Amino acid sequence: MKSKLYNLLWWSLPFVQPLHAQTDLYENAYSIVREATTHIVAVSPTEVIQKEKRVIEILDRRGADCAELVFPCDRVTSLKRFEGEVRDAGGTLLRKVKRSDLKRTEYSEHLATDGYYFYFAYTPPRYPILFTYQWEMKHTDGIIGYPSFMPQVSFNQSVEKADYCLETSIDNPCRFHAVNTHLEVQQQTTGKKQLTQVSARMLPAIKQESYAPSFGNLQPRIYFTPRRFSFNGIGGEMESWNSYGRWLYSLQTGRDQLLPEQKERLLEQTAHCTTPYERVEAVYKLLGETTRYVSIQLGIGGLQPAPADEVCRTGYGDCKGLSNYARAMLEALNIPATYVIIHTDRPRFLQDYVSANQANHVVLQVTLPGDTLWLECTDPRLPLGYVHHSIAGHDALRITPDGGVVCRLPTYTDSINTQINRAAVQLNADGSAVITNRQTSRLFQYEDNRNFAMAEPAKQNDRIRSGLYLTHARIEDIRIEEKKTRLPQLTIACTIHTTQYGNRTGKRLFIPINIFHPRLGIPDETPQERTHPVSIEYGYCDIDTIRITLPPHTQIESIPHNLERNSRFGTFRSVVVRESDNTLLIVQRLQVNSGTYSRNDYADFLAFRKLASAHYKGSIVLKREP
Repeated sequence: MKSKLYNLLWWSLPFVQPLHAQTDLYENAYSIVREATTHIVAVSPTEVIQKEKRVIEILDRRGADCAELVFPCDRVTSLKRFEGEVRDAGGTLLRKVKRSDLKRTEYSEHLATDGYYFYFAYTPPRYPILFTYQWEMKHTDGIIGYPSFMPQVSFNQSVEKADYCLETSIDNPCRFHAVNTHLEVQQQTTGKKQLTQVSARMLPAIKQESYAPSFGNLQPRIYFTPRRFSFNGIGGEMESWNSYGRWLYSLQTGRDQLLPEQKERLLEQTAHCTTPYERVEAVYKLLGETTRYVSIQLGIGGLQPAPADEVCRTGYGDCKGLSNYARAMLEALNIPATYVIIHTDRPRFLQDYVSANQANHVVLQVTLPGDTLWLECTDPRLPLGYVHHSIAGHDALRITPDGGVVCRLPTYTDSINTQINRAAVQLNADGSAVITNRQTSRLFQYEDNRNFAMAEPAKQNDRIRSGLYLTHARIEDIRIEEKKTRLPQLTIACTIHTTQYGNRTGKRLFIPINIFHPRLGIPDETPQERTHPVSIEYGYCDIDTIRITLPPHTQIESIPHNLERNSRFGTFRSVVVRESDNTLLIVQRLQVNSGTYSRNDYADFLAFRKLASAHYKGSIVLKREP
C-alpha cells in the first residue's frame, strides 16, 4: 500500500506562476526550475516506483533545451504515466501534452539493445514560457542505485524549490553521498519504512565560463544507493569498493572461456610469438582485425560482459565483452589479465562511497614480468600500451577474485604532449610564398590528429587549411608517417602554396611571424566577472621553427622583440633572429600546464594568454631596397 505522504506529494502539487519578484533567480539564468518534486518508493528489492513533477520557466532561446524530456525505457524500466502543459508568461494555456503526444524511437547507435526512448520537444512561439510535467516510471528486476537528486541539470539554470523523498525498507537502509552541496539529508523511520528527504531552495544559476571545470564537476547532486541490492536475480552489497568488485567478479564467472576450436585457432595464430609481449601484441592485433565495437544493453548487459566464445563467434561486443574476450585469449596463452572498470569523464572515485554510476567503461590490465600494459579493447587502432586521454590518470577498480581494488592509471607529463612544426618559407617579392612544413604530434596531440590518415583527401586539405593563419592556401603533396609505439606520434608533411603570405603597402611588405596558430582561445569574460576556478584539463607543448628565405633586394625594417615569460599556467618564448642577409629564423614555444587554479588567478591567466596570442599574431615589416 502506498503511503499518504506518497499521494500527497504527487497529486496535490499546485500550478506555480512565475515569481518575477525573485530577481536573484534571474541572474545568469536562461531557465528557472520553479518546482521539482521527486518521490521514489522501493516497493521491494526488485521493484521501484518513481514519480516526478517539474515546473520549468524558459527565459529565452538559450534555455530551450531544458524543456526537452527524454525517458529511457527497456524491459525492466517503463513509463507508466505522463501529462503536461505549456503556458505563456501571462498564464494562458498554449498546449496540453498527453502521453500519446510523446514520440517513441528505437533508433540507436547500438546494434544490440532492447531499449527505446519516449521524448518530447516543443518550439515555443515566444519567451518566457512555462512548462509543467508530471510522470511515473516503474523499475523492475532490481535496482543497483536510486535516482540521484540533481536540482540543476545544466549551466545557467536557477532553482526556486526542489524536493526529493525516497521511501525504503528499514531492513535495507539507503546510503547517500552529497557532492558540490551542503544540503542536509534528513532520514527518519516510520513503521517499517525509512524516509530519506532533502530540499533545495533558491539556488542561483551556475554560470558557464571559459576554462572552467565541467558542469559535472560543479553540479550539486546527492547520490542514493541501497546497502544491499539484487539485480537480475544476482545479489550484492555496496558496503565497499571491495564488496562491489566481488559482485562484479561474480557476473564474469564462466564467461571467460573459449571453445576448444577457438582456442586451437588462437594457438595457431600466435605460434610465431616467442615472448609474452609478442603474444599480447598478437592478441591485440587479432582483436582489431576480427571484432568491432557495439554497445550492448540487453538485460543485464549494462553490467555483465558477453561470454568470450560468443564475442569470438559474432565478431562484436561492447567494452565489457571485448575486454573479457581479450582476457580469455590472453589467459589461454598463460598471460594473466585483469578486468578494470573506469570513468572516461570523471577522474576520481569517491573513496568513502560506492556506487555503480562512478564507472562507465572497461579496460584491461595485463601484467608482464617487469611491465604493465593497459589495453583499450574498444579501439585496438590505438597503439598497444598507450593510455589515451579519456582514461590517463583516472581512478579505476580492478576486479579480482578477492574483490575490487582501487588503483590509478598512469598519465603523461604536459611537456611531452607536443606538436612541433618545422617550416621553410620561400617568400616572393609580391607576397606569395611556397611553404614546406613537417608537423609532428605526440601522445595526446597525436590522439587529436590520429584520424587524419583515414580522412578523404579533400578533408585532409580542409583540416590543414583550418590550422593556418592564411587567407589563401593550396595544399599539395601530403605525406603521413605514423609511429604506433607506447609514445605514439603522427607526422604530416605537406607543401603549401599561397598568393597572400604577406600584405604589400607601397614599398613595404607585412608578413606574419607564425601562420600555425590562427586561434588561441581568448575568453571574453573580465576578471571581475569570474565566478569559477580556472581549469586546464589538457596540458601540452607547441614548438614552431620557421625559416623564411627573403626575396632579393629586401631590407628588414622591423621585427618583434624577443620574449620569454614564465607563469604558473605555463611558459612562452618567442625569438626572431636574422640568420643571414636573406634568412630569418623564428622559434616560438608555448607550454600550457594542466591544473586547477583559483578564480583570483584569472586576471594573470588572461594576461598570459593574451601575451602569447599577440606574439603569435605579430608581424615582420620588410622594405624593398631602392
